[in-house]
Amino acid sequence: MENTAVESVRFSEVVSALSYALDITEGQPAGHAARTCMIGMHIARELDLSSELRSALFYGLLLKDLGCSSNASKVCTLFGADDRAAKRDLKTTDWCSTVDSACYIARNVRPEGSLMQKARRFVSVAVGGQSAARELVQIRCDRGANIARSLLLPELTAEAIQSLDEHWDGRGHPQGLAGEAIPLLSRIMGLAQTVEVFWHRDGVNAACEMALDRSGTWFDPELVELFVHLRNNRELAADMVSADPGQAVAAMEPIGLELRADEAALDRLAMGFSEVVDAKSPWTFQHSRGVADLSEGIAGVLGMDGRRLRRLRRAALLHG
Repeated sequence: MENTAVESVRFSEVVSALSYALDITEGQPAGHAARTCMIGMHIARELDLSSELRSALFYGLLLKDLGCSSNASKVCTLFGADDRAAKRDLKTTDWCSTVDSACYIARNVRPEGSLMQKARRFVSVAVGGQSAARELVQIRCDRGANIARSLLLPELTAEAIQSLDEHWDGRGHPQGLAGEAIPLLSRIMGLAQTVEVFWHRDGVNAACEMALDRSGTWFDPELVELFVHLRNNRELAADMVSADPGQAVAAMEPIGLELRADEAALDRLAMGFSEVVDAKSPWTFQHSRGVADLSEGIAGVLGMDGRRLRRLRRAALLHG
């Protein structure tokens, strides 16, 4: 009975719930990844993508920020500030613009520091420029793609996460890919995540204005056109104000390709998200795995075995 109960749970339901942890780490409001997924899946419908592509996109959208914690300590050190605040502000900044970039740095360096401390940190960040940005994105994208692979998700999902921050004009990171050299799923995800930030904060009209302004530079013009066409889509509008976006988005998984949260899948998820948690700080490297190993050892001495022991290990992996 217990095995049947677990296997009746859809993988998408568990992933959509865990995506809220990624929202926090990325400095975004709760439900950011789920709402991003809603937008991306509506664009995919307009493109009439195959079920296989939509399945890979679905998990890419929900788990796009798997690597977001891996550069947290570097961002914090670079700016002398809360990494979540710096990341949150970055989503609304056109960092390919010199003026916007300078304003972004000025807003985020040493928020509690003196004017002199702010000035010194500003110069330090500005001198690092694009090379520092590329390094931060590289760390994030590599880690996110590798965790996606460890979850046994489609390779297309991992590749989409790897190229999430590439720009249509070739000025993105980490590889500087341009145009159609950027995987289609990455192009959809990159547009959807930025649109969600503006839509959630300022409304759909502001999101459309931003997308049109960055069409041909950040974003694929064809995809921008499709999104703007969706601005009056009642179904998408209703999805975007859902009280529980995580639950709502789970239903968008392509029919016939639903993944099930069997015991092995839950084990992989627990291990994958423990890596997300531990990457937040260099002092917590493999901390969760260590807690799991010790907990499992103590429980074994106490006579615990079987499924109870497996559940305990998952809880220990996810304790943070």
